[in-house]
Amino acid sequence: MSVLAELVERLRLQSGLLGKRDIQAPATAFPHQPFPALGPAAALGDDAALLPPQPGALLLACEGMAPALVAEDPWFAGWCGVLVNLSDIAAMGGRPLAVVNSLWCRGGERAEPLLAGLGAAAERFGVPVVGGHTNLQSPYDALSVAVLGVAEGPVLSARAAVPGDACVLLVNTAGRFHRHYPFWDAATAAEPRWLRRQLALLPQLAAAELAHGAKDISMGGLAGTAAMFAEAAGCRLQLDLEAIAPPAGVELEAWLTCFPSFGYLLAVRPERLAALQRLCAPWSELQCTPIGAFAAGTAAVELHGGGETCPLWQAQEPLTGFTALSG
Repeated sequence: MSVLAELVERLRLQSGLLGKRDIQAPATAFPHQPFPALGPAAALGDDAALLPPQPGALLLACEGMAPALVAEDPWFAGWCGVLVNLSDIAAMGGRPLAVVNSLWCRGGERAEPLLAGLGAAAERFGVPVVGGHTNLQSPYDALSVAVLGVAEGPVLSARAAVPGDACVLLVNTAGRFHRHYPFWDAATAAEPRWLRRQLALLPQLAAAELAHGAKDISMGGLAGTAAMFAEAAGCRLQLDLEAIAPPAGVELEAWLTCFPSFGYLLAVRPERLAALQRLCAPWSELQCTPIGAFAAGTAAVELHGGGETCPLWQAQEPLTGFTALSG
């Protein structure tokens, strides 16, 4: 064998080149031209995604999926990787533009359901997957997903809540718990057009100035999200448990601790509450209910119920560490 042939053989076998074959998995899973109007340069396969120009402020969200969920229910993990990020973009009054992901798996077979769930959610919500990273030679399975969005109108921020605001629960109750997980699934069986219209509801109410602060109800559940909201706003948040109505057959504690697919806490000026409820009225499956109020004082969450009041969280025990801004 000649010197050149030996060099070519070594180049063919280099791990950095062979590893690129892993990209065939997402290349099979996702459409190659998410934005046809931009021409060939916007097709998948280049070094970065080319996106259409947008008016407004850009929003960027990212989530890593729980290893146990990736191992036990990979399709749903892929689905949730998209869903939770879309909820985060919507919570700030944004519209999602594109999805990217990073996937590590012990082979192609283990990657297939993760990519299938991710692709299903991207298709149902109408938000294209435009790139990412894939490694099918990993000693473990892991998935992270990021979504880019744009706020074309007012941005909803948790730090915008002020004393005197009503705390409103906006949540989709038409669903069921997914297996044994604390996930209220109001999305996988819903029609795509309804999913997309509900997701667009947050930018609509922001544009109409019906709410000025919001927080997506995340894996901390309603209770944990309330604590994050109060910490960021620097307010006392008083919640009335008797105003919270779980879906039929669901215990209050389970409802307070689950991720509800479509669920937000909103900071609303009392005089805007009636208009907000009128906007949401056509959606029979949506609850739009005041469940408490923001008040002056050291950041804290207090729960009222059964004639007594108990503190859930206080600023002396930091939660995220992202507190109200001074000055």
